[in-house]
Amino acid sequence: MHDPGPHPMARRTVEKATLVTYASKEPSAFAEMLGGLIEANVRANPQKRRDFDVLKARVGIWVTDIDEGVTLVFDAGHLIVYNDLQPPRTITIRAEAETVMSLSNLKIGVFGLPVYYDGVGRGVALKLLQGKLKIDGMLPNIATVNRVTRIFSVQ
Repeated sequence: MHDPGPHPMARRTVEKATLVTYASKEPSAFAEMLGGLIEANVRANPQKRRDFDVLKARVGIWVTDIDEGVTLVFDAGHLIVYNDLQPPRTITIRAEAETVMSLSNLKIGVFGLPVYYDGVGRGVALKLLQGKLKIDGMLPNIATVNRVTRIFSVQ
């Protein structure tokens, strides 16, 4: 006989099926690559998920050697990826493809800050000092830059 009364149910959170969406019906390969990288990082790491869930920013990334860019619109738990640079932006990162990809290899250290004293970190810091990596809006938005770096890093 079946008891129709209420029964306690295990409480669990149901993860949103889609963390990343694309504004264009035909996202560029670069847009798909970045969106996929970020989604994989966020799903694999609870700290990255916490950063992702609170980040509200518009981040442009322009790859100078392929003359292509994207705008990442982080909206507290959801990301929309646009082809090209869309105004307004909180920060805009401009660099060659190799430098942009090296940002995903930065290690994250104490207090959630990027590590600049290993090989990858020194390379990124040197490119920043040489002007080969430019981050428009970095100084007034340093917390956003650090949070985006943590989300973007596969380390």
